[in-house]
This record gives sequence, structure tokens and C-alpha cells, in this order.
Amino acid sequence: MTGADPPNHSYGQGHLPLAQIESHLSVEAAPYVRNPSPAEAAANAAIPESEAEKGISSATSKEDDKEQFESNEFVEPGWKGWLNVLGSVVINMICYGMTQSFGIFQQYYENELLPDESAMAISWIGAINSALCPMLGCFSGPLFDAGYLKHLTVAGGGLYVFGLMMASISKKYYQVLLAHGICVGIGMGTMFSPSVATLSHHFARSRHRNLVFGFQACGSAVAGIYLPIMLNYLMPAIGFAWSMRVLAFMVLTFTTIGFFSLSTTVPPRKKLAILSPDVYRNKEYSVFLVGACFAALAIYSPFTFGVTYATSRGVPVGIANYAPAISNGVSIIGRIVPLIVAARTGPLNVLMMCALTSGLSQMFWSLTQSTPGILTYLGIYGMVSGGYGASLNPSAASFAPDVNQAGLYLGMCFFTTSWSWLAGAPIIAALIDHYPSYLPASLFGGCVLITGGAFIMLSRFMKAKQVGSPWV
Repeated sequence: MTGADPPNHSYGQGHLPLAQIESHLSVEAAPYVRNPSPAEAAANAAIPESEAEKGISSATSKEDDKEQFESNEFVEPGWKGWLNVLGSVVINMICYGMTQSFGIFQQYYENELLPDESAMAISWIGAINSALCPMLGCFSGPLFDAGYLKHLTVAGGGLYVFGLMMASISKKYYQVLLAHGICVGIGMGTMFSPSVATLSHHFARSRHRNLVFGFQACGSAVAGIYLPIMLNYLMPAIGFAWSMRVLAFMVLTFTTIGFFSLSTTVPPRKKLAILSPDVYRNKEYSVFLVGACFAALAIYSPFTFGVTYATSRGVPVGIANYAPAISNGVSIIGRIVPLIVAARTGPLNVLMMCALTSGLSQMFWSLTQSTPGILTYLGIYGMVSGGYGASLNPSAASFAPDVNQAGLYLGMCFFTTSWSWLAGAPIIAALIDHYPSYLPASLFGGCVLITGGAFIMLSRFMKAKQVGSPWV
């Protein structure tokens, strides 16, 4: 295979064969993690393995490794596997589906419930949700590996429902922050990563693995369509308090479905590693993380502030509240197509292009003035930003020097970028508070995304040079 030819990603064929992983943090990465080439193996041999990486490497016995990595036959999961897909999708709906619909709450809190608070103060509620969901995967993931799937689902769902119920009776800012921000965020982070990890148990060696990864990723987009529509109808009809209670009962229903649908097929592990800063010694990976941190500051700003921007341009609230639904609806295309393209070109190439395209698109955010223009822009941006979200995890996993360290590299990516998720929305909100024209917020978001895309591009060239192929 020459450097100009795309790799053969057929299972078990080509000189860069696919290897199956059991990552407690993401299964979307599984189709893109490769066995190292001879050149990579020689380079990796010169790097001492850290104690944390040894813990990951030794978590599976040699017999399990042989069975897992040497078998090239497809194994279909049966009805239990597809039932598990349902559970993973509904959990994603109430986790990232909620965070990507926060624009509805941002607008309501600013104008109705907490009119004396600034946009930056209110944005911390959504920012905490967005940060805790990936951040806590570093802890819920190992607990899942230890066999506590059902416990995590019950605990996460219970905290989530409790937080929404408390938010329904909250009147002060600190009450909303504790209930809707912290309690709901902890509930999301407790059950999200385990629900995703179950797919690796059922579909790691299935011919349908890419399909189910796409289904799972689309769960948040589907929820991002119906949640804004539902809340836009309920809030005027029954009020904020009962709307939150209805939402809490919906979360309880979906959590119950997840509890009975999700299952595992691999025995619990006893020896685990959660985080290890030693992975930063991988130069290509460190450059990649810098880019991902820049991008995380603003990638979803038009989602979070899409409703408030539309109303500031004279769009009626009833129409503006559909902005998140439009963005999330179109993003379904952006979440599926890149996974298909990445199977041929490599996830890092797709991530680089989506980051740069999202940055250029966000530069023009404040130039949209009319109602059709604003809604069209949100649809286009939803597509390109959806591609970024879909290709981030497999890109991070592709830097792992060994397939059974992919979870460690994903965990460090989630943990590192979660701090940018936490800071991003308040920074954008502060710019909006001082410059209501949204132009500085638009330029800032576009610049940090392009900067992030540039670092990802640099890491892509470094990685391509390391593996001797542009398809990374």
C-alpha cells in the first residue's frame, strides 16, 4: 500500500488490521484503533511503559488477549445486543441531548426566572452539565469495568431525577445552579460512559459495529429535536415548575428502559487505571489535546446561545425556541456521514476538517439577521459541528500506542478537555454581556476553533509522518 492510497479497512485484511478493544470510555473508537506497524512498534519499544499503562495492559489475561485480538470472525450479538443499543441510545438522549438543548433554559432563565442574573452567570449552569458528563467518566468507567453497571444506572438516574425535581421548585440562582447544574451533571456523568461502554461488549466483533456507533451518537441529536419542541409547548401551557417535573418523569422512564436494556458480556475486571499524566509524553497526542481544548471552548456556542441570539434579532420567542431542534436535527447527518468517511480516510483527517470548517462558519454567526437566515445558519452549523463531535473520540483513541491503552488515552482526552467545556460558555456569555451585537463572541469562537483546528492539523501531520501514511 502506498502513501497515496486509502487504507483497506476491511475487517481482518490490509497491512493495518483492525483490532478490537474494550474501552470503558468510548466504543466509537473501536473501528479506528490499529495494531502498530513495525516502525511504530520499534518506536514504542523505546518508550518505557508507565505503571498505570502496565495496569491497563495487565487487566486482561494473555488468553483473553489471544482470543480477542487474533480472531477475525464476525460475531453477532443477537437480540440482547440490539436491546442494549436501545438502552445506550435512550441514555444518550437524556445526557448529551439535554446539554445540547440548554439554549431553551438559557433564554428562560435570563428573561423569566432569573432576570437579575447576567448571561455569564446563567451559562455556568449549562457549562457544568457539559463538563461533568465527560469528566466523571474517568470514575464511572472503572466502576463499570468492576461490574457495577446497574448500580451506576440507578445512582445516576436517581440523582438526575432529584436534580430536576429540585430545579422545579428553585427560585434563587444558587438553587438552580446546585439542582440543574451540579446534581443533574453528576447524574449524567455517572451513567453516560457505562451506557456507551456496553456496546463494546456486544458489538466489538460485529459487522454492524459502525452502525450501532452511529445510532448511539445520534441519540443526543434526536433528543435535541424533541426536547426544545416539548419544552416550547409545555412552559407556556403548564408553567416552568410542572415542565421540569414532566421532564423528570421522562428521565425516570428512559433510565428505567436503560436499566433493563443494558447488559455486559465480559467478566468484571479487578486491576484498573483511571488517569495517567504519562500519556502527555506522546508529543503527537499532546499537540492534539491542545487543539481539542481550544475547540472545546466554542464548538457548541451557537447551540447554547442560539435562542438568545435569535430573539435579540427580533425573532419571536416561539420560533426562536426551535433553533436547538433545527441544529440538532441537521447534525444527525453530520454525526453519521463522518463516521463512514473516517473508516476510509481516518478520523483525524475528518476531525481536522470539521474543526476548521466550524471555525470559519462561526465567524459568520453574527452576520445572519433575518429569521430564515438565522435558522438556515443553525442548520448548516449543526452539520459541521456534529462531524466534529462524532470524530473526536476515535481520533483520540488513534494515538494509543497499543490497542488495550485506548481507554486510557480517551480518558485523558475527556478529562483534559472537560475543563475547556467548563470555561467556554461563560467566556462567550461574558462577551455577549459586554457586546450585545454578538460580533466579538462570533469572532472569538471562530478564532479559537480555527486555532484548535490548526493544532489538530499539526498533530495530524506528526501522526502521518510517524505511521508513514496520510490516512490517519
